[in-house]
Amino acid sequence: MIWAFDKIKGEYERLTSSINKICAEDYYYYQIDPNGDVDHTLLEDVLSEIEMVGNNLIDKILGSRSLHYVPINGAQKGELAFYIALLMFRGPSFRDGIAEIYGQIARQTLNKVWDNAKVPKPLQELVEKEGLSNVIDLQINSTVSLEHMAKSAQAAALEFLKKEWVLINAPEGSNFVTGDVPVVFSPYHQSVGDVGPAHPLAEILYPISKDTALILTPSNDPKEYILVGEYNDALLHEINTKISGAATKYVYSSEKFNWLVSSSRTLGNGQRLVSNVASQGISIVKNPWKRKTNKQKQVDA
Repeated sequence: MIWAFDKIKGEYERLTSSINKICAEDYYYYQIDPNGDVDHTLLEDVLSEIEMVGNNLIDKILGSRSLHYVPINGAQKGELAFYIALLMFRGPSFRDGIAEIYGQIARQTLNKVWDNAKVPKPLQELVEKEGLSNVIDLQINSTVSLEHMAKSAQAAALEFLKKEWVLINAPEGSNFVTGDVPVVFSPYHQSVGDVGPAHPLAEILYPISKDTALILTPSNDPKEYILVGEYNDALLHEINTKISGAATKYVYSSEKFNWLVSSSRTLGNGQRLVSNVASQGISIVKNPWKRKTNKQKQVDA
């Protein structure tokens, strides 16, 4: 059971949440096959296999964190790199942006078709008055982002392997937080400017437990093994600030932190991997089996 902090409300929820129920959505990775049928298990099964491998490697790391370094071979590091990259790209912060790009393309195409189309006069007058995007709701299946998700994770993982991997252990009484965006990227130096997650000068941050964080930092001579770095309070604050800022809505912690409540107004709007994309007038179809509310049923009727 963990505490969930709502960034939008600026407060913790009243009760703790089960780790099995947070950041979870049924049929989130559904696919549509060439016959038009929906498959909601194939990709889920593949992801479960990747999760099992990644979780086992994390357990191995946690079991060796008291050493000066954590031994890990190249194959294991490659598997863990893909696991971490997939965590970054498999959520709404990436997938929604991809779907919105498809929505923009569809809207541009619709505008061109509309100009040459013969439509009933009442509809034409409504569009002239309200605007095409306010009259027609474009629905984009979230499945359009699945291929991009896998390819982006693969490309980022290859870059992760070129970085130095450093493990930071927090002492007893000091804890890392996590969020609904569990892997964070930022420029290695402020002078670098804006970078993407697969950029050679991007630093990757991933808390793997409440008192252990993994940092992937640019290096000209990265070691194959994982270094165990030195902890300090400033580093703990920096890591927790970045994780909290990257979260879209929820920050999760093993206990309630006053600093999180007091700094809620400065935490930012979350880390999006696809930016400058307009979402107005675009609906993303995420779950064909999701139970509809009475209001939605009335609209459909």
